[in-house]
Amino acid sequence: MAGRGKRKRTSEVKELLLLLALKKAGPVGRYRLKNLLNFSEREGVVRRMLNDLERDGLVSASKAGSRLTSEGESHLKEKLDVYNIVMVKQFDFREMGFNNSYCIHVQGSANHIEIVVKHRDDAVRAGALGATIIVYKNGVLKVPKVYPNLSDEYPRIVKGLHREFNLLDNDVLVVGFAEDKWRALEGAIATAMKISS
Repeated sequence: MAGRGKRKRTSEVKELLLLLALKKAGPVGRYRLKNLLNFSEREGVVRRMLNDLERDGLVSASKAGSRLTSEGESHLKEKLDVYNIVMVKQFDFREMGFNNSYCIHVQGSANHIEIVVKHRDDAVRAGALGATIIVYKNGVLKVPKVYPNLSDEYPRIVKGLHREFNLLDNDVLVVGFAEDKWRALEGAIATAMKISS
């Protein structure tokens, strides 16, 4: 039974990754999507996912590849809302040593963070090298147990985060980092979904 729950979460992460890939890189061909989703030799899985989404009117296909329809855009927003995700964005964290990174803004989830290391493990299981959790409390961005005030170490990054994200008290920024941006995004999605559930 526990294994089934893990598989369900993995497929939810892959579906959200697919929708975001279509939004951010679309139109995208099936072969490229297979690589973006890290489905090594399983192009049939991508074909099935796309066929299901096309049948539901969420994706349209052409010679250039698949792209989200307006209904697909709405569906993506609904899925993000379920997990309190208000923004998904590439952000430059190279100063912190993360070459390829995605940042996901999860609203009001700071109280759901249990053990930070456990959340990093969620990102690694999803294919990322790791994740950093940044919490916004009382006007301060902090990395629990590492930086009580991120601005003391990385003022440029903090200034950029305030510019790019409309942060409210108890919000969380999940930073996934990896060898490539799609694994970084997948790791960030897996961690954000876990934090908000």
